Amino acid sequence: MHRDWGWAPEYVEAMYLMLQQDEPEDYVIATGVSYPLEEFVQTAFVCAGLDWREHLVTDASLYRLTDIAVGKGNPAKAKEKLGWEAKYKMQDVVRMMVEARMI
Repeated sequence: MHRDWGWAPEYVEAMYLMLQQDEPEDYVIATGVSYPLEEFVQTAFVCAGLDWREHLVTDASLYRLTDIAVGKGNPAKAKEKLGWEAKYKMQDVVRMMVEARMI
């Protein structure tokens, strides 16, 4: 399972920019980069100074068979028309989440 992991405050900024337009349009708000869930988990554990393989067990019976395999957005229109693009990628998002919990 791959996902396009973004930072919510940036997405809210994009929403605000959409609302400032004279005419409503549809936009894809995304980073444009997908990462596997395993890499997300690994990054979180690295940020916490741990090896994820020592703490987690994968149970294939819990997989969602109807879940999409890859989620990835193309934010080109948002960049072109709104001047918006994600500054934070998955590694940044995970680091900020872990740091917020460890304070």
